[in-house]
Amino acid sequence: MRNLLAALVGACAALPLLAQAAMATIPDPADASASVPAIELPSAFDKYATFKDGANPSWQQLNRDVAPKRKGAMQHSAPTTGAPAEANAYQHGSATK
Repeated sequence: MRNLLAALVGACAALPLLAQAAMATIPDPADASASVPAIELPSAFDKYATFKDGANPSWQQLNRDVAPKRKGAMQHSAPTTGAPAEANAYQHGSATK
């Protein structure tokens, strides 16, 4: 136990000397001619991969796919004979006229 305590006290005594030695390697910030080591940082775009959407159909093809299908020309109702609408009111689905 005494050896451990002596080692800790010795390490604490040597700590200021180690701190001064580490500070000696750092250049003075006020010295304009001091050399500064180059800083190398990885680029933020090193692992960037562009997004590939693949072979999707164009918007024109998608519009054609969802458009209603035509079965020919536009269908119109038969022309009326000029009779009033009330006269034709009972023709559709009614047995009595």
